[in-house]
Amino acid sequence: MIAFLSLAIAWGIPALLVWSLVSTSYLNQHATRLFVLGEKLAWAVCASILSALLAWISTGAVTFDIYLSAAKLIGIRGDALSFALALLVSFLGALILRFSKNYLAGDCAQGYFLKWMSVTLAAVLAQVMAPGLFQFALAWIVGSLSLHKLLIYFPDRHGTVLSARKKAFWGRISDVALIVAFIGIYRSFGVQDFTQLFAAWAAVDSVSNLTWIAALLILSALIQSAQVPFHTWLPDTMGAPTPVSAFMHAGIINGGGFLAIRLSQFFVHTPNALSVLAICGALTAVYGAMVMLSQTSVKRALAYSTIAQMGFMLLQCGLGAFHIAVLHLLAHSLYKAHAFLTCGSAVETAKKLKAKPHYRRLNPKRIWLAISVSLAIVVGLSIAFELSPSKKPGMLVLSLVVVMALTQLLWTAMRRGQQGIAFAGTVGVAGSIAALYFFLAQMAYYFFSSAVAMRSDSAWVLELFIAAVLLLFLITSIRFQDGEPGFLSVAYKRRLYVHALNGFYMNTVANRLARKLGLVAKHQ
Repeated sequence: MIAFLSLAIAWGIPALLVWSLVSTSYLNQHATRLFVLGEKLAWAVCASILSALLAWISTGAVTFDIYLSAAKLIGIRGDALSFALALLVSFLGALILRFSKNYLAGDCAQGYFLKWMSVTLAAVLAQVMAPGLFQFALAWIVGSLSLHKLLIYFPDRHGTVLSARKKAFWGRISDVALIVAFIGIYRSFGVQDFTQLFAAWAAVDSVSNLTWIAALLILSALIQSAQVPFHTWLPDTMGAPTPVSAFMHAGIINGGGFLAIRLSQFFVHTPNALSVLAICGALTAVYGAMVMLSQTSVKRALAYSTIAQMGFMLLQCGLGAFHIAVLHLLAHSLYKAHAFLTCGSAVETAKKLKAKPHYRRLNPKRIWLAISVSLAIVVGLSIAFELSPSKKPGMLVLSLVVVMALTQLLWTAMRRGQQGIAFAGTVGVAGSIAALYFFLAQMAYYFFSSAVAMRSDSAWVLELFIAAVLLLFLITSIRFQDGEPGFLSVAYKRRLYVHALNGFYMNTVANRLARKLGLVAKHQ
């Protein structure tokens, strides 16, 4: 059975890589016919992985590894994490290729896109199914290089080319940090396959003497997931084809979070490193969300949304809630792929629906009503699902995030004039959404518990600090949106809006630095 499962998963990777052996000119000349073949191949890979997942569950869901040689460098790891992410990646890859067939119809470089999109898809699949450090690093690098080929699809768009070169610059630093960290792990433990590494890490109480390795891994993850201050390339890639943006935001950029999740057995023994990861993630989430709220471009707003969501996912990892981070990764990937693939019709749809809400002026103090109702919902569900912050690290902050989301929903309803039964209905919807989240979190805990670790200690000081920051951001963002005087003056809100609209000028500084480094001609 293991041989069947491995074959059902593994065949798609070399099949997709075959496109790299075909000349680009030939692909461009026969793009229409070959694109149909490429789409069918991607759907076949997705169907094969789905059948393997169902067969794996039916046989007891036992973790397995299979290698091509005794060196254990290349192979397949079958566990809950790899199966779930492989299915996600293959589905999104097939879906995006289906969209691209019409989106790029008639384009002279359609074959070029098919070639590098297939290579990128194969690299991500190889990464999520990697049984050890060698294949993980190799797939990480190949995926980054092939993504660069997609980002420069339109070489005459200087802004996009600049962003691609900035991505390449930071990407090489990320690659070096990852390689050096992996070499350090191999020299410290003498093995590179995950099964033996996980066993070795489980047998020790602490790896504090390897803090430098954790620091390099965190650096690599922060760069890969476009965290502050390494994020400036991402919003400027909007000149790339929409399918590229969809797969990048729904797949490639999750690499940093996946690195932290896959090596969770290592990170739980370095609590200081996790604290750094949580702080970086929290600050990026707040920054990305604030800038997103001010954007007038749909795609740039989605870019900053991705930055914020990746920050939130790394915050979850830093708090030790790796199973919830996996759930976030799955949900965000599906949402962001849909958002990008439909963003072209978003404005037209809004016009047809006449989506121009009329907001009432409310007493600013009524925000506490929305917060109180949201808090009551979350506390009630936490008791119902037996979720205690003392038993599950990170639950305090993660519960507050749910409170933030529900507060935004309820406050918007209040500003639209909902009262009585109508507002009660919105409260019911909010409660249902929160209940669904807690249910899925419980399911993720049971399904992924064998594949990821959980932080054993609770960093109460850190959690309280992050909770305070998020609560302050919640109140500030609501006051920022409503335009009414509150504890923030109208003049201050206008200044804050201008700064946020420009990303607090971090992109400007990064672009000037890029020109000084020679990444692009100074006149461009």
